[in-house]
Amino acid sequence: MTNNENKKVAIPPRGFGNPWLQLALSVLCVFVSELLLKRGATDVAEPGSAFSWTGINGLESPLVWWAILLIIASFISWLYVLRYIPLTLAFPLSRVVDILVPLGCWIFLGEVIIGLALVAKPIANIEQRL
Repeated sequence: MTNNENKKVAIPPRGFGNPWLQLALSVLCVFVSELLLKRGATDVAEPGSAFSWTGINGLESPLVWWAILLIIASFISWLYVLRYIPLTLAFPLSRVVDILVPLGCWIFLGEVIIGLALVAKPIANIEQRL
């Protein structure tokens, strides 16, 4: 037997098992979990508490627990995605969450998206020099 005969080619499933759908679900779970973590941590924030700097009091919020469940779901989905999609493709596509989270914070939480400007401005300056 040659090496090529020993290799099994994984045929991606269809429907809910489609790895591209699972990649989108993984990103969606991370996106929603970040918004829930922020809202949950804000709801139970106690600045005067001795342990407020740890964020441990965030565990008092049901929203934080929902976020934790979504993070676990995202992790399971991500492991599934990696069975079928090369990491060199899946990882860059999954980083769309880095754009979705600040936009979601702006749209749903009313936050200013200055972080995006802080990151984008130096990159824009570098590109202009090229």
